[in-house]
Amino acid sequence: MTDQLQDLIDKQAITELSYRYSRGCDRLDKALIADVYWPDGTDDHGLFNGSATEYLDWVMGVLGGMVATHHDNTNILINLDGDQAAGEVHWTGYYQIEIDGVSHDQLAVGRYIDRYQRRDGEWRILHRTCVTDWIRIEPTVRDLRDMPDQKLVGKRGTDDLVYQRSTIGR
Repeated sequence: MTDQLQDLIDKQAITELSYRYSRGCDRLDKALIADVYWPDGTDDHGLFNGSATEYLDWVMGVLGGMVATHHDNTNILINLDGDQAAGEVHWTGYYQIEIDGVSHDQLAVGRYIDRYQRRDGEWRILHRTCVTDWIRIEPTVRDLRDMPDQKLVGKRGTDDLVYQRSTIGR
């Protein structure tokens, strides 16, 4: 295999860490998020800075207090250096939250500044820093919880349709 092909394979493996992380956040799948970090990994989200294990409890509490979340990842740039890598991942987060009993939509954008490490052929996050570039909050125009056909509305947890029909595993 050429070095160029191996670089593409490694970059794809690293890219999928961010995709799995986002799915884990949106579906409140703690085990899926845990799988993208090394057990000795760390995370700095500003309001939280510590071990990946402690981060999992913190982020589940934060996201679990929201009605719904949706994360997108774009502009993924990765620099490989043997079994180490560094990356920048742009993210967009959409959140439905309650403020004083009123539903609001929050849009936030930022970047993950990551350090990755490959161990025994597997890439995971060694350290993630979450940088927020801007946030906008406004009252919700239409609350999805009021839709009559709830079967096609995203769910938090493994009741979501992706876990019922997808052959895409963790």
